[in-house]
Amino acid sequence: MAVTLFAESKPTKSGREDFQTSGSLRSDVIPGSRITLFGSQRLPKISQAEIVQLTTQLAIMLRSGVDLTSALESLARQVEQDQVKEVLLAIHDDVMSGRSFSEGLSRFEFIFGRSYVASVSAGEASGKMWPVLQQLANLRGNTLKLKQKVKTMMAYPIALTSISGIVVLALMFGVLPQFAKIFDTYDVELPLVTRVLLGFSSELTNRFWLWLPLFGLVLFAAMKLMVSEFGKRAWDQFVLDSFLLKDVSRSLLIGQTSRLLGLLIESGVPLLESLGLVRQSVSNRRYRKLFEDLEESVLIGNGLGNFLTQADFVPRSAAEMIMTAEKTGSIADVTQLVGSHYAEQGEEKLRNLTAYLEPVITIVMGVVVATIVMAVALPMFDMVTLAK
Repeated sequence: MAVTLFAESKPTKSGREDFQTSGSLRSDVIPGSRITLFGSQRLPKISQAEIVQLTTQLAIMLRSGVDLTSALESLARQVEQDQVKEVLLAIHDDVMSGRSFSEGLSRFEFIFGRSYVASVSAGEASGKMWPVLQQLANLRGNTLKLKQKVKTMMAYPIALTSISGIVVLALMFGVLPQFAKIFDTYDVELPLVTRVLLGFSSELTNRFWLWLPLFGLVLFAAMKLMVSEFGKRAWDQFVLDSFLLKDVSRSLLIGQTSRLLGLLIESGVPLLESLGLVRQSVSNRRYRKLFEDLEESVLIGNGLGNFLTQADFVPRSAAEMIMTAEKTGSIADVTQLVGSHYAEQGEEKLRNLTAYLEPVITIVMGVVVATIVMAVALPMFDMVTLAK
């Protein structure tokens, strides 16, 4: 089970199309840059972990008094990946030629993301560059840690389900058919559970030419549905409203979006632009629509709190705190506090969910295996009785 909360940074349409046709970014967008984009038709890729590390190191250097150009040059010397080095050197060249750091970053928006570039731009304008970079590193670092925790927590339930499934298949199509041959040699009336399982196993084995393609077709259709707009919307709604997932997903989503919104506002990004950047960063379509509606609400002067309280998938207490923060003028601080609180709460609920899932999966798979074993054992007992 995986719950996707935020979309990864993706190339902008114009940048992608231009790069794929020319093998380099547009000369009017990157004048004088040394980047030919590595002589290939592939977009440069930098992982989120690398971005966090680079941002943290840059923040430390700037805080220590190192100037920006020297810091970028030093980072470029340290990294081993050619693509990362080229991107850093390109930004360094831009800064040396008189452009701002945010202007250099904006040419690689498809790597860093719009919210990152906007935060840096606001940090430059306010003279708070290194604090903004440190906050960006912390925010993205927390997101990466959350993803890793989700993978770690779900590893055991997934492994348990997979191993149990393999055992069940081996019993159904390996062991049970062998005992069926033994049962045929004796005049023993088979129990219902044995007849059902033997019939199921025999049907799938003898007519695999029908069921295998049919299974593949159903799987293909399900995958196409999941990647369709209808399927994505249905999944996003299921994540927010299902009995098992809603407590986890609602806490994590309000936590992550509030953290990002607070960071952007504190960096100096205007509220309306901050809402748009958060909307672009979140992958859940219901939350995208929520932030789109919040933008319209701010435009007409209604604020955030009243609209948030009407959204049934936003925790009521979070909406109330944000509404109070609007009135007191402390929305940047409060949204970050709300984000931290609900992110921690979401992680705790996720741990509890996996703790409940493990014994449930064990019990369910144990019942399935016990049923198959019973289907074999009951006729064996009857055979022993007849032999006596």
